[in-house]
Amino acid sequence: MAGTSQSETRAQSAESGLKIRVRYGRLAVAVLGLLAVLATLLGLVLAPFTALSFSAVGIFFAVALASVATLRALAVRDRNRKLLAHLQATREQALQTPAFADEANQVITRKSGEDEVFDARPGSARRAPAITAEELRAEAVRVARGDGGVKQPATWEPTNVPKPTYVEVREATQREIVARVRPEPIPVSEPLRPTKHISLKAAEGAKRLAAEVSAEERASIASVVAKTEAPAPAPAEKPVEAPAASKPKLNLDAVMQRRRA
Repeated sequence: MAGTSQSETRAQSAESGLKIRVRYGRLAVAVLGLLAVLATLLGLVLAPFTALSFSAVGIFFAVALASVATLRALAVRDRNRKLLAHLQATREQALQTPAFADEANQVITRKSGEDEVFDARPGSARRAPAITAEELRAEAVRVARGDGGVKQPATWEPTNVPKPTYVEVREATQREIVARVRPEPIPVSEPLRPTKHISLKAAEGAKRLAAEVSAEERASIASVVAKTEAPAPAPAEKPVEAPAASKPKLNLDAVMQRRRA
């Protein structure tokens, strides 16, 4: 039976290959392209000698190219369609198993009964019975009275666990780092304390220096004011230079030392 089905398939494919199908649309496109090619050739020959322009020849050539591209696209589409149809037919033929259909030639036998699946834990798929509200309430009352629940033994005592070694190492390392980084204490000097003993000589000397400094400052201020108030000299006359002995001298170092005292 398998050989008969294969021969029938081959005969059908041979008959389909011998059939000739005329597609008038594609035939018209091919004829149009052929005429465009002929017009292009004739236009190239007659354009220099007649009123035919080269633009018309270009149009003929474009029509020829368009017809060729159209025929090529249609041919590729048909080829892809035939390929998909062939693959579909092959898949359907592969899915058909003549061994099951032909009772005289049984290659594969099917079991009529259903196979039982081995269960290593029978009853494992069963769900536990649901607890009702009354049972849950009774269990809660029993636990509250102390009859149920987890009870700790009366002789329970805490167990001393040794301290981990890594904790001691970490603490020792921290102490060592703190000892290295900690700065040395700054020595504190003895604070200055005020004295009650006052020297009268030092006080009198300070007053005398203050009087002298104030007298010198007043003299220098008077000389500056006198210079600013004096009339400006004539441009033709030379300025009269005063002798160096008449100008008061101010010793800034002595003044500063007196002020500090």
